[in-house]
Amino acid sequence: MNKTVMGLLAGLFLTACGGGGNEGSPPGGSNPPTGSFPAELSGVWQDTLASGGEFTNLYTGVTFNMTQGYSAQLKVKPNGEFYFAHYSQGVSSTCALVSFFDQMVGQAEFTGSRLVLRPRERRLDVQNCANSGSLNLAISPVSFDASVAEYETFLDTTVQMVLSGGPYPLKFKLLNPTLPANPPQPPQPQDFQLGTAGPYDEMLGLWGYRDTNFYNPQTGAYQFPEGTGHHRFLRWLPGGYEMGLAYVRVNLEGVCKKDLIYFEKGNALFKITNQRGSDTYQGDVRLEATQARLIVRIRECGAENGVQEHTLKPLTGYHRWSYTLPAGGEDFMLGCHYPGHAWGPYICYTSGQGPWYNLERR
Repeated sequence: MNKTVMGLLAGLFLTACGGGGNEGSPPGGSNPPTGSFPAELSGVWQDTLASGGEFTNLYTGVTFNMTQGYSAQLKVKPNGEFYFAHYSQGVSSTCALVSFFDQMVGQAEFTGSRLVLRPRERRLDVQNCANSGSLNLAISPVSFDASVAEYETFLDTTVQMVLSGGPYPLKFKLLNPTLPANPPQPPQPQDFQLGTAGPYDEMLGLWGYRDTNFYNPQTGAYQFPEGTGHHRFLRWLPGGYEMGLAYVRVNLEGVCKKDLIYFEKGNALFKITNQRGSDTYQGDVRLEATQARLIVRIRECGAENGVQEHTLKPLTGYHRWSYTLPAGGEDFMLGCHYPGHAWGPYICYTSGQGPWYNLERR
């Protein structure tokens, strides 16, 4: 997706409308009325499609092949104030490059199964051979049939809003969902064997994958690693543990990007259940968190850029473990075989490699 073009046009449009993102104010400088939009659904919604086949723009009648797909965004404040953008690009039979950038700001309403956008400003930027230019569209309401449901990503749970019956069919995902304040504590799994020993002396110390310096457990200071992807550390202490995950660019869709850091510490109880050869021991471990924290960074998102820090309800997790002594080529693996709690995906992200993940001695 041509993010540079989208960002440039959005900046021009929002400057003309007197605001940034969904920060614009209506004519006359008065405060916008509070719409019937659920506060829990406010935030940044995004949808991206790499390619989408044949597409007809309803306002120009132009049909083209969306070889570059589309990118759509809906930013909504708790009072219903919104910014909407839909950028599509491809080729037509008469032109090597066709693009449409539809933007509006105004007031959003969500009632029952209907999303209604009531724009006070709306513009369509068109690139289509000799017919390029900008159109000020009518500010009549734009209505969608809408259904909202939980949506599982590879790392957390968010919300999906499926829109139909309007000018564009969309499957929006909420970039920054509200975290549960009091998630349930899952019971101990029936086949889990609870031990009485803390971390064994042989495994004490720091274990990690990639960068392990993104979080300081003593001071709470943090820094997001460079690049993309995940980093983690696990420090075994006498009787307990500290662990952290950093993931840069969690979301694969949309112009706005999200990064996160998760940290928890607590008490650990180990049980040896079997031995493989003379060097590898395996078993169950209960991780009873006494502190949990989530740090979320939103970037490349205009007025919504920033960092939010969340103190989470500490929960207890149940895991498998495997440790190989130095004589056998020292190795530690944490297993995610048992059902997890609300923060479990931050602990058990395994990059599609099955229920185990490996950490190296640091």
